[in-house]
Amino acid sequence: MDSLYREKSHMTHKERQLAAIRHVTPDRLPVDCICIENLDAVAAYLGMGADEAMDRLGIDGRIMGPGYTGPTLKGPNGEECTDFGVVHTGDYGTAHSYPLSFDTTLADIGKYPWPQVKDYDVAGLRQRALPVSQKYAVRGPYWMPLFCQVCDLFGMETAMEKMLADETVFDAALERIAEVVTGVCVRMMDECQGALDILCLGDDFATQRGMMISPESWRKHLKPHYARLFAEAKKRGYPVWFHSCGDVTAVLPDLIEIGVDVWETVQLHTLPISAADLKREYGKDLCFFGAVNTQRLPFATPEDVREETIRCIEALGKGGGYICGPDHHIKPQVSVESTLALFDTATSYRLAGYTG
Repeated sequence: MDSLYREKSHMTHKERQLAAIRHVTPDRLPVDCICIENLDAVAAYLGMGADEAMDRLGIDGRIMGPGYTGPTLKGPNGEECTDFGVVHTGDYGTAHSYPLSFDTTLADIGKYPWPQVKDYDVAGLRQRALPVSQKYAVRGPYWMPLFCQVCDLFGMETAMEKMLADETVFDAALERIAEVVTGVCVRMMDECQGALDILCLGDDFATQRGMMISPESWRKHLKPHYARLFAEAKKRGYPVWFHSCGDVTAVLPDLIEIGVDVWETVQLHTLPISAADLKREYGKDLCFFGAVNTQRLPFATPEDVREETIRCIEALGKGGGYICGPDHHIKPQVSVESTLALFDTATSYRLAGYTG
C-alpha cells in the first residue's frame, strides 16, 4: 500500500479524499459538497466562522479555479459578459443573449472573440491554492464545460439543431471551446504542481430522465474532446473528477474508458439502476460522489436525512470508492439541523474496514 495511507488514523483531509479516489480504505468516509448555500446559517448556529464551519462539517476537498483576467466583453445593451461573451440572467441554464445566432457561418466562428489561454490567472490560482492544498484535496477548474458552453453561445435548441443539421458549424464552435478549455487545463496542471491535486471538470448533457442528446451524437461530437483532455491529466498523474448531472448511465462506460476516476454527482433517484447495482457494475472503476438527495432535503427531518445517508453509505461505501455528500447544492431552505445530520452521520459512521 502507498506509504501515504499507512497511518490511517493520522490522515489529513487531502490524504483521505485521495485515498478514496484510489480505492484505498481511509480512516473514515470522506465527505464533500459542491456548494453549501446555507453555510452562513450553519456557521452562526455553531458560533464560528464559515471556514471553521466547513472543518466542523468535515469537508475534505476544496474547489478552486483560475479567474478570467482578459478583455471585458459587453452584451448588446452594455451588460457584462462571461469570458465567452455570454450575458447570463443569474439563473442556471439561462442566458440573456446568445451571441452565435441560428444563421452563424464558419466565417462567424473564425472571427468570434474567443478567450485566450493567457487570459486566465493561473499564477494567482497557484498562489491561492498552495496553502489550501497542504490540508485539503484541491480540485479544479470545475465549471469549464464544452456542451453547455455551446448551448450558451447558440441557445440550447439552436445548438441541438446545429448538431443535427449543420454539424460543421457546431463542431467548429465546439473545437474552439475545447481548445480554450484544454489549453487552460494543461497550463494549470503544469504550473500548479503541488497546489492542485485533481483535475475536476463539469458538463451537463443529461436530464433526470436520460440523455439530452443521443449517446451516438455524444460519442461523435463530445467524447473525442473529453478523451484528449483527460489524457492530458493522466500524462501528468492527475486523477479526473467529472461532474455531470442526471442519468448519464448510457455513456458511463465511455467516461470510464476515457479516464474518469470520480463521477459527480450521483443522483440515485434519477438512475434506472439501484445503488447496489451501480456499485456492483461500476464500483471497481469509479469513485462515486454525492448520492444524498438534495431535492428532498428542504422537506426532510434530521432523522430522515440520517437514515438516507446511512443507506447511501451502506450501498456505495463498502470497499472504498465513495465520497459521501449531497447530490447537488445544499439550498438555503435546508435547515441547519438537517445539514448537520447529513455530515455528522457520514463522518461518524463506520463500515467494516474504516478504522478511524
